[in-house]
Amino acid sequence: MSAPGPDAVAWLWRDAPVPAWSQAVVAVVDRHVWLAGSKVLVRPGARPRQLPPSARVIPVVHVEIDVLRPPASLQPARAAVLDAMRKAARASTSGWVQLDLEARPSQRADYRALVQEIRSTLPREIRLSVTALGWWCRSPNWLDGLAADEVVPMFFRMGRDNAALRDIVASRPQQLHPLCRSGSAGFSRQEPFAPKVAARYRRTYWFDEKGWRHPE
Repeated sequence: MSAPGPDAVAWLWRDAPVPAWSQAVVAVVDRHVWLAGSKVLVRPGARPRQLPPSARVIPVVHVEIDVLRPPASLQPARAAVLDAMRKAARASTSGWVQLDLEARPSQRADYRALVQEIRSTLPREIRLSVTALGWWCRSPNWLDGLAADEVVPMFFRMGRDNAALRDIVASRPQQLHPLCRSGSAGFSRQEPFAPKVAARYRRTYWFDEKGWRHPE
């Protein structure tokens, strides 16, 4: 993969090295929140290796829903997620924080309410970014009026709809929700599109399954 454009941001977790092209701004997992049944577990992220002192950091709160024991509601996690987002805001040196939560269809109302509450509780000067599953871009009920300053559709790991969604993203972007067409988007090093696709977006985020440890 060639180096992304000038407004590209690497997603980093654990002790990932910082790619040369993302030295100015990085998105770093600041907290992991794990939901399994009625349990809510929170653990801190790890600072990436060799993070430049001048790098502006977008702290990310990653909320993981247990596949075998998903909670029926996001309500039990509300306090933990809000607390994690407030701590992320205090750690931000970019003016941004990001929520990464792959909510299930049954949790849609809870998710939208949670985003609204996060936006209300954050300082005004901190902007809120949220990731979005690719298929949400075809469902206005997920994104219309969402209380976020930035929506980042993740155009990778799109499951059983992968082929159809990749075709829409590549060739028929007008079928996507307006928030998924030109603002920001997430891409994977392992599932690249033609360069013209990423070029549509003002800011791109990049994921690497190998944690940026193996240059290609």
